Amino acid sequence: MHSELYQRVSPACCYITVFSGDEKISEGTGFAFSTQGEVLTAAHVVTGRWPIRKSDYQDPSQRIFCKFPGLPVLEYAVLVCAIDLEVSAFKSPVQIDLAVLLLRSDNATIPAVPYIPARTAAPRLGEQVFMAGYSEELELPFRVNTLLQPDFPGVDQFHMAMSKGYMADMMGPLFKRGVVGNIRSVVAENTEAGDRVQCEVMYIDNAMHPGASGGPLFNANGEAVGVVSQRAVTSVDSGDKGMLPIPSGCTVAVSLAPMILVAKRAAEAGIKS
Repeated sequence: MHSELYQRVSPACCYITVFSGDEKISEGTGFAFSTQGEVLTAAHVVTGRWPIRKSDYQDPSQRIFCKFPGLPVLEYAVLVCAIDLEVSAFKSPVQIDLAVLLLRSDNATIPAVPYIPARTAAPRLGEQVFMAGYSEELELPFRVNTLLQPDFPGVDQFHMAMSKGYMADMMGPLFKRGVVGNIRSVVAENTEAGDRVQCEVMYIDNAMHPGASGGPLFNANGEAVGVVSQRAVTSVDSGDKGMLPIPSGCTVAVSLAPMILVAKRAAEAGIKS
């Protein structure tokens, strides 16, 4: 059962690389969730840092590339990068680590992109879920990429291809499963446009690692129910150095409930989503 589920989800996961000019500033995972090839990912994958600054994703020199297994590299543009929730009791907005990317029309070819359907309802506490992402845990067999002769013909092209996500073809995403161990909801009803926005923050009792940020959290039906955001951390006493933050072994994911607002905003802007 899980094998069939993974086979269905894997082609919809993409390796994302983000450049500012010629400099790579970020990389992570995303996944297509619509017939138009729209991609969901974590907002910090787009900017390479947190909190999200508009100047980062509105930078005209920024270029976002998504590499799906077996497909050419596709260039994307930002539709939404983080959703700000204005809550009257808070001194600053709450930012939801969620981004939506659209295929740029100037791609050389626009292939049919495999996708997994998105579900805005969050999973239940105690429900089994699955995660997928291009984790830094994955290495090429025998680390052959480190053994290549630097002056051998084609090596430069190989490294250039790898820098734009061809790890998607050579390795594929890493899958893990876990249980929703904790779930909390944030609701804002006084945003600037007067909308009501809700988002669940979920703790999954298994750890994904850097590179997997932005990957799908999905249920046993193969429906995306969230986006992997970050590793949860805890603190341990390190003596003279005080409390030291370390990974707790859990993954933090955000639900797709804010996509209701994203769809509304896209419709208002005349964007088919």
